[in-house]
Amino acid sequence: MPNTDELRQQIEVIDEQIIDLIATRMEIADELAKAKKKSSQQYWDDEKEREVVQRYHELCEEVSLSETEAKQIAEVILHISKERQKHIFE
Repeated sequence: MPNTDELRQQIEVIDEQIIDLIATRMEIADELAKAKKKSSQQYWDDEKEREVVQRYHELCEEVSLSETEAKQIAEVILHISKERQKHIFE
């Protein structure tokens, strides 16, 4: 069984990967905002947000994370994305 230092090192590696993936997601969301702005769409779609939250719930279910955890993860990521897209529209 790994010791606490080894486990923390594993978590650090995973955290780096998570941040890299979130950064990539935000870059794509920025491009999406630019495309929406160019085509005169609104920067935020509440229905799409509900779909994303539902998708997170389904994905989290597959890996034994709770509905509450799925919602928390989705809310944080969507909040950051929404603020970034809002900024692009201003």
